[in-house]
Amino acid sequence: MEVMEMTLEEQKQIAIDNYINLMRIKADETAENKELERQIKIAKIKLSTFSIDLTEIENIF
Repeated sequence: MEVMEMTLEEQKQIAIDNYINLMRIKADETAENKELERQIKIAKIKLSTFSIDLTEIENIF
């Protein structure tokens, strides 16, 4: 069985998509959600390891 590895670009895109999905949830959230905030912090840390600037994404929300 062949194991296919993701490219760095694929990993980056998945991390960005995850962050965007979390921000969409946050935008619609009406109550405090500590778990959501933790997940957003973790996503930011992961994106920072790829040197991805979140400024444009954050301005959307």
